[in-house]
Amino acid sequence: MASSDPTRQPERILLIDDDAISREVLSMLLEMEGFPVDSAVDGAQALDLLQKAPKPPEVILMDTQMPGLSGMDLISALRNASGKSRIIAISGSEVGDEIRQAADGFLLKPIQVEALTALLESSGPQEESIGGTKDTKSPEVSAVSEVIDPVVLNKLKAMMPAAAVREIYSAVASDMETRLVTLAAAIDAGNASEVKRIAHTIKGGCAMVGMSPATEAARRLESSNASETWPKELLQLHFAVGKLQSILVHGLL
Repeated sequence: MASSDPTRQPERILLIDDDAISREVLSMLLEMEGFPVDSAVDGAQALDLLQKAPKPPEVILMDTQMPGLSGMDLISALRNASGKSRIIAISGSEVGDEIRQAADGFLLKPIQVEALTALLESSGPQEESIGGTKDTKSPEVSAVSEVIDPVVLNKLKAMMPAAAVREIYSAVASDMETRLVTLAAAIDAGNASEVKRIAHTIKGGCAMVGMSPATEAARRLESSNASETWPKELLQLHFAVGKLQSILVHGLL
């Protein structure tokens, strides 16, 4: 539940994330916990929403690495626009001390809803580095668990209808198909900055839904300056998408 006090109104949240998958999953999880959520695809849209809103949200969740206004510049702009809103930074990668000190909390993707709600209900700045911890009671190895972390999948299944779970993973498969075309073009062109940017986005989206092999391949791709290794990681990402599509076609979710 969003609060143990039945008379307390749940905090309204503004979620800022350029990755559609992360935005959809986080919004759904927060709304199921009772938090009203507005979302923005980037810093500019978030500032526009704040300007038009009758009152600022109690909490702002912002991805720290986005095109355009981002990082410290976005935190500063949000402070000026929102007044007393608490700003919680989220990212698929560790962030520097400057952002940790400027924000009122930090969560590392994949974000576990228990850690997020605990942070939202706390009154002071906190830092949480949350990863996809393996459960000792994980299900037997299967075609699904080769692609999706069973712990994350089971949590999603416990929190939402089966149709919603399938919809999320279908969106992930479609999104990755599109991004891998762009990624392949960047690799062919030897464009290291674009390879890093796309890999970071893929990493964040896959981490949110527990696609561990794809997350790791994207993480390696993001951090590697050795262009000769890029095609291998791209192949791993294509393999993960193919397996996910097969899982969806055969109704294994």
